[in-house]
Amino acid sequence: MTNCEECKRYGYSRTNQIVQPCVLCGEMRCEDHTIWVPSHEIDKPFDETQALLKLMKYGGEGGWYGFCGRPSHVPRGVSYRAGLGKEGGKMMESILDHEKKPGLEMFRMWETGVIEEGYEKHWESKHYALSCSIAIVMILITTLHRTQSGSPGLLDSIYDSAILSFSDKKRTFFGGSKDEFLKVVGSNPDVQAFVEYACSRCAVIPCLNRQAPFYDKKMFKKLAISPEILFPETET
Repeated sequence: MTNCEECKRYGYSRTNQIVQPCVLCGEMRCEDHTIWVPSHEIDKPFDETQALLKLMKYGGEGGWYGFCGRPSHVPRGVSYRAGLGKEGGKMMESILDHEKKPGLEMFRMWETGVIEEGYEKHWESKHYALSCSIAIVMILITTLHRTQSGSPGLLDSIYDSAILSFSDKKRTFFGGSKDEFLKVVGSNPDVQAFVEYACSRCAVIPCLNRQAPFYDKKMFKKLAISPEILFPETET
């Protein structure tokens, strides 16, 4: 019997299917459709991990935490495995500041390689990538701040090009109005203030690179349990 909700959405019919619940929302997934995070990656004494653990509705299995992969339930800032036999995935590490892209030193965890057919493939440091659902927004913010710092048009540039522009493109990014943006960042913000604002508008829940709490605590808790509230099943 097919019990994996993702298989059902794609019309797959399978017998004797082994499934497990997403640790956040409880939606069932088979091995093919589960994103697995090693328990030791989350069972750490960091603010981000402790906040995530409090939102988990279900426990892990065999040293792994399973996530369903719906829009707000895709792990970021943490290594994970995926697919049959856990043979695919990505590797994340805490790297040195000089290995990070300029202006993004505040982010701790970076993607340093991939896992293909069960084998780890490490990249050269020049290929390390920020593990962030809105990495392109963060890169644009730091670039604009670096090139236009001191310019009277900096606030407008960052809001129009980075915040507003991607609000309609990223399903998990709620950019907010310009008045909200200006009220939060102030009249003379540094790059950290811009980064924190953008991060506070990202609804990805299992993220160990989070720089600021989500702006709406009630919505965040609802998205942990029922992401379909904002991300309908028919669109996943």
